[in-house]
Amino acid sequence: MTSLSRWLFPAAMLVFLVHSLSSIGWTQVWNARPHALAFYLIQFVPYGVQPVSEWVIFCRLLDVSGQLPLFVLFRKRYLNSVLIEYSGEAYFFFWAQKKLRITRDNLLHVVRESALLSGGAGLMMVWVVLVIFLLFSGASVPLLAGSRRWMLLGASTLPLVPCLVLMLGGTRLTRLTRWEMFWTFGAHFARSGVTLALEFASWWFSGALSSAFLCFEFVALRLIVTRLPLVPAKDILFVGLGLEAAGMMDLSRPKVAAVLIIMTVFQQVLDFVVVSFSWLITHLRAGRRAATHRH
Repeated sequence: MTSLSRWLFPAAMLVFLVHSLSSIGWTQVWNARPHALAFYLIQFVPYGVQPVSEWVIFCRLLDVSGQLPLFVLFRKRYLNSVLIEYSGEAYFFFWAQKKLRITRDNLLHVVRESALLSGGAGLMMVWVVLVIFLLFSGASVPLLAGSRRWMLLGASTLPLVPCLVLMLGGTRLTRLTRWEMFWTFGAHFARSGVTLALEFASWWFSGALSSAFLCFEFVALRLIVTRLPLVPAKDILFVGLGLEAAGMMDLSRPKVAAVLIIMTVFQQVLDFVVVSFSWLITHLRAGRRAATHRH
């Protein structure tokens, strides 16, 4: 995807969202905002799940406990969300190569294998969610009778194939042991599950949706959008798709729009505050060290 298209797509989506929200009515959206305190409090938690889980993973695989600041993983997350995919991994690799006492080859294997296992775990979670959706959707249950159900469950294991190749290849493909790869895959998969559970709780406490299954549908939609490769501005895309889904399912568009906007803006504000604050602290510390050396 060219640099121009990376900016054109988010701009087009933003224009579409402004038009959609204007047709709903900004006042109606504001009045339909959630009033439950739990909805707003829970927005803080999902933001830190990925950086904290990756901090645990890299500290263990690289054996750098106490040397790896958590803010580096927040920056990694931010770069992946605003720039091209895996730009955060590139930032982390160059930062770790400069700051940590790790061989380049070992660092490259850990970052690459962690990204691969994370992708496999994410795709596996997509299949798990789709299977659950199909199993509990009244319209689709008849299609899952008998052997078809087992065929679907078998197909849900396909995303594991690249990870299994890596694990079976062993030392010919990676520096990680099989146990380390299994543990890393499990950590990424568990992180995906926690994130989905928190997003489900957000929708449930918002009061915008009338049933647990509707909450699950919007969680599933968000998961699928986040796994789309090479698509910029996925948050904006999800808001647009969510509004369209609300219209198709005859839901309250003002309520759904209010929740989508709050969840998206909340994450963007947290990104700006956390990343900017960490950069400011780093800059001030560097300035103090330079001043100390001069004196």
